[in-house]
Amino acid sequence: MKRNLAIIAGLVAMAAMLNVTPGLAAVSQKVRNACERQAELVTPALRASEKEAYIANCLANATATRR
Repeated sequence: MKRNLAIIAGLVAMAAMLNVTPGLAAVSQKVRNACERQAELVTPALRASEKEAYIANCLANATATRR
């Protein structure tokens, strides 16, 4: 029974990831490059994990829908 539950949970997680992927694909390379350049200019310099978070936030802001 536990194995079936684990398989179902895995399938649900995979389905959730597939639903997110098209949104990530909508970000153009131009926007991604701009966010990476902005992350490089932050002072003091960001650590790798901070830089990744900064870029992700920048991409989210660039793709956010506005009402």
